[in-house]
Amino acid sequence: MSEIEDAFAQVNAEAQRKRLPPAEQLRTRGDRRARRRAAVGTLALVAVGAAAAVGLLPLAARHHPDQIAAPTGSVTTSPAAPASAPPSASPSPAAPPTAGCPGGSYTVQIPTKALVNGNAPGMEDHALAYRCGRAPSGDAARALPRVCKSGSHVSDRSILGRRGVYAYLKPPQPDYVPSSYFHTVTRYTAPEAASAYLAELRAAVARCGDGYADGAARYAYSLVDDTGAGDESLMLTLKVTYDEPIEGAPQEALFSISVIRVGDHVSVVFDVGWEGSPTPPKDLDPVLTKAVEKLLAL
Repeated sequence: MSEIEDAFAQVNAEAQRKRLPPAEQLRTRGDRRARRRAAVGTLALVAVGAAAAVGLLPLAARHHPDQIAAPTGSVTTSPAAPASAPPSASPSPAAPPTAGCPGGSYTVQIPTKALVNGNAPGMEDHALAYRCGRAPSGDAARALPRVCKSGSHVSDRSILGRRGVYAYLKPPQPDYVPSSYFHTVTRYTAPEAASAYLAELRAAVARCGDGYADGAARYAYSLVDDTGAGDESLMLTLKVTYDEPIEGAPQEALFSISVIRVGDHVSVVFDVGWEGSPTPPKDLDPVLTKAVEKLLAL
């Protein structure tokens, strides 16, 4: 036997001894090993890619936070439901004006149209110096009834605005003297507060009806009647008596005061006359009528 044949014989004998699998089985096992290596390689690539993605998430989130999805398997939370728009609030009613003197002045301005102007040619009306929270001065100190010598009205705390005028009436004839009057309009916080002022005047007349002395004169108020004008009204008279006769003036005179309430407004027309003499009723009555009309028109 040649050396080559001898070598083949040894190989064949060894194969028979170890029972090597046939070639088909060897190919099958080789294919399995190849697939296993491919799968392991693929998993390795996936692991590397996932690690890279996780490492890049923080960086990407800083630039595009709304485009970053949560990694698979992590706990996600549902986005919060958008809050519904609050119901549109209806505009609250304007707060009512406040009594007192915020800012040092009345909170309500009485319109000019509420006052009865004078009609005396060449004689200008004068505004009364009413100031919130202060005692009236000048003509304003005489423009409202002061039934008692001292004291104040509780209803003054409810005043929103006050305005007045000192006006002159045309003389009945060219050679006659004019007459004058005060007209004051006050607004209160409510009709009840305005009515309280009239009630205080009634109580003051009952308490101080005998009058009081002030200087060289004596002042006494009387309650005449209810005129029926407006929602409520009073007619007062003021009797002024001088201790000594005054040249050109009566020693005693009777002046009319009309107090009318319409709602939360009160109008006071106070006759001043001229040089101590009262205004004749036929000249003063048109002023009282106009005062009511202007109050009703507010």
